[in-house]
Amino acid sequence: MKSIKIIVCFLVSFFFFNLNCNASVNSYTRTDDNLLVPKDVVVDSSNIDAIRRTPAVSSSEKIYDYADLLTEDEEKKIYSKLYEYTKDSNIDVAVITTNDLFGFSIVEYANNFYDYNDFMNDGIVFVMYMAGSEPEIYMGNSGDHSGKVFEIYTDVRINQILEYVYKDIAGGNYYKAIDDYIKILDGFYRMNDGNYKVDKKGKVVKNIPWIEIVVLSVTLTFIIVVILFYKLNGKKNVIINLEKNINTSTLMVRTDSDKLFDNN
Repeated sequence: MKSIKIIVCFLVSFFFFNLNCNASVNSYTRTDDNLLVPKDVVVDSSNIDAIRRTPAVSSSEKIYDYADLLTEDEEKKIYSKLYEYTKDSNIDVAVITTNDLFGFSIVEYANNFYDYNDFMNDGIVFVMYMAGSEPEIYMGNSGDHSGKVFEIYTDVRINQILEYVYKDIAGGNYYKAIDDYIKILDGFYRMNDGNYKVDKKGKVVKNIPWIEIVVLSVTLTFIIVVILFYKLNGKKNVIINLEKNINTSTLMVRTDSDKLFDNN
């Protein structure tokens, strides 16, 4: 009987383990002897506490699912897409889901996570914080403010990206949200030369400035109306002048000299 119970427990544990197939994040321990920060980070009293509280990871992983929102297969798919994007654009990416901000605001957490790990100078960090009453998300750029990352991913475009993916995050469609996020990142990277936006289907498309078009149309219409008004008003004055100089009884046109032709 005891052996049967052990077998049943083993089967239940095996079944549960396979259901919960989320991959864990490889984190490392920061010590006073090795804080595991990039060489260009200057450690002093102003940031050492923040460094200690920031998770230490390898930039090669790209996706850090601390909140266990994704299956292992989903993480592999996301990693593959992030890897391809980074290889093509030379822009690094960190996508993080978490239930713990370690006392930071979401902005501080995102910046510290990127700055205190070995990511490239030009990069993007995307954080999904899930422990609040509602999901909180953030996207930030890293690198030279005059560089391509800030040029491509402007505040306006970042807000469009976050607005589009948030509805799926709030609805529990985490993989779709992150997958769409990567597609939009790639779309803006490939179509940066011009005025583009995120449409209702999550595609990066040419932004048609309807307001400017309407204003221009109204302005042109007004100019045309004014021109026509003056032309018609001019013709009206000619007609009035002719009426004044026509003798309706004889149908003769009067002139100042009462003479139409020279005798010669």
